[in-house]
Amino acid sequence: MIHVARRLSQTSRGSTPLRNLRVLWASLILLATAAGAGVVGATTPAGASTTAVTGGTASYALPPGDVFTWVIPIESLVAYEPYQTNVEDEMYSPLYWFGTGTKTGIDYKLSIGNKPVWSDGDKTVTIHMKNTIKWSTGAPVTSNDVKFFFQLYQAGKTQIGNYAPGLMPTNISRITYPNAYTFVLHLTHAYNPTWYEGNQLGWIYPLPIQSWDRTSLAAAASFSNSSTPAGAKAVFTFIFDQAKSRNTYATNPMWKVVDGPFFISAYNSVTHEATFDRNTHYTGATKPHLAAYTVYSFTTGTTELDALRSGSITFGYIPYSDLSQMSYYKSHGYSIKPWPIFYNNVAELSYTSKTWGPLVRQLYIRQALQHLITDRLYITRTLGGYGLPDYGPVAVYPHSSYVGPAIKKDPYPYDPQAAAKLLKAHGWVKGPGGIDVCEHPGTGPSRCGKGIAKGRKLTFFTYYATGTTALLTQATAFKTVAKTAGIDIALDGQTVTSIYSLAGLCVTPQQKVPKTLATGSCKWGISLDALWFWNYGQYQLVPAGTDEWGLGAFFGGGYYTATAQKLIDAVETAPAKDGLKPLYKDEAYLAKQLPSLWWPLQDWQIVAAKKNLSGWQHLNAYANYMPQTWYYTKSS
Repeated sequence: MIHVARRLSQTSRGSTPLRNLRVLWASLILLATAAGAGVVGATTPAGASTTAVTGGTASYALPPGDVFTWVIPIESLVAYEPYQTNVEDEMYSPLYWFGTGTKTGIDYKLSIGNKPVWSDGDKTVTIHMKNTIKWSTGAPVTSNDVKFFFQLYQAGKTQIGNYAPGLMPTNISRITYPNAYTFVLHLTHAYNPTWYEGNQLGWIYPLPIQSWDRTSLAAAASFSNSSTPAGAKAVFTFIFDQAKSRNTYATNPMWKVVDGPFFISAYNSVTHEATFDRNTHYTGATKPHLAAYTVYSFTTGTTELDALRSGSITFGYIPYSDLSQMSYYKSHGYSIKPWPIFYNNVAELSYTSKTWGPLVRQLYIRQALQHLITDRLYITRTLGGYGLPDYGPVAVYPHSSYVGPAIKKDPYPYDPQAAAKLLKAHGWVKGPGGIDVCEHPGTGPSRCGKGIAKGRKLTFFTYYATGTTALLTQATAFKTVAKTAGIDIALDGQTVTSIYSLAGLCVTPQQKVPKTLATGSCKWGISLDALWFWNYGQYQLVPAGTDEWGLGAFFGGGYYTATAQKLIDAVETAPAKDGLKPLYKDEAYLAKQLPSLWWPLQDWQIVAAKKNLSGWQHLNAYANYMPQTWYYTKSS
């Protein structure tokens, strides 16, 4: 695949001694599924022309294991996933739309809010809403619907997936509503406008107070039920309870009132198949052509591929384990195109574990582990070339100013000899079976480090997500090469759901997290999820690492340092004149400090779409399918 290979040649992990690569190469050859990679995409015969068709139905498939199970754009703790948000956005338009095709950032054309206006030393932000947006009932979308959103959010914030202490609405001292299409946020202190617009204002969704401000379906909605804290709590609880009732998604009148281009018309609570009909009263910027579309969920890539082969899916994907079949689908009416995304992938480390914490808290050990990961071979040999190198808080995505200079190159190139040398320099020697043991405990410069006893074996109990051949291959290759450096990687395959439960939410003593959330035993050393670890574009754009490695974060294994926190805070609070400089400084520090191990990011999907389906080709940087832009074509 030419465009990925070119990027890799510019950003791959430096020069690698051939003898070191052979060990990894042997493991990859043994396990990797052969995958062809070539230039892909549809072509139109010379002289031919096509016209757009209004109407028709389409369908798309979510990645294997992902299921649409949440209907409202206020995420529950268990439904906080990008694919949920992407489906919801077609029904309920966010105040600010993220992504313009492959470019990152805010698309003001598709947004309900105009560009924010900052004042009072960046402590006040005024948002003027477009006055042309209407609900499907014909009522206008106004600042009263935004007020309703804030009332609900304040009342139920501890049950909302993207809320964290100190963030919105906690960082707002008061909100005023000067008129029907304007609201003003008065913040607790000055914020960096770039960060606040991307990582806070993107949370806001105007919600239909005319339909949702109620505590039962039998009672009429009003504009006052949520006006008090107690009333807002009762309304929030009712709405969340309705959203949990998936068997009524297609019939509940609350979900028929939308401002997006589609509304839900059918839902199977067993298979999670969901159908959405066109909102004929939609007044937004991109009028949908399709009459309806269906979202399918599959437990495995194999079942999705069977559905694709049968023709029941118009926009699907080819699993990485089946890339050799691309030529078949290209010759059977499908266009093929990779879908790179602006996400991040890491191997999470358990800083708070009594067993593994003393090891991962040593920077030299993290450096040694990072020297054993090769993005170049993982991408080319297990992903068919369809992936991005990842050297920091976000992958090296080519269409974004948020990717700073420091994370476009690898600070720790693949080098098992360098890994072994680091360990030897810090008091480790070869033990039984070639696994290193600590010979020189203590905290000096040539010692193993605080909390590591003499004779301690250098071994890591490691979770990895099952169900993905590519990740199994990568994890096995990592284990194989690690042993040559004296590190034992004990692999334990678990489903993604099980990993969430087993790994838990590891937090530091400084992090004041509700006891109900800190459920994990943290009896693990490394945890590796499939596909991606953190997503940008759902609620946040600027990859500062706040929710992964900042104070109060529920993820990241409990990593915390005062320096990292200071840099993260600077991204949030720097004056506007500093632009993205604080972000780049933050990224550079985290890239070298390795709060997690950087792991290559596979493309979201290798899209296989019917050749007569168009409008999807400028694939969204944040994995948003955007069927509102799709249409069928016919030759003319």
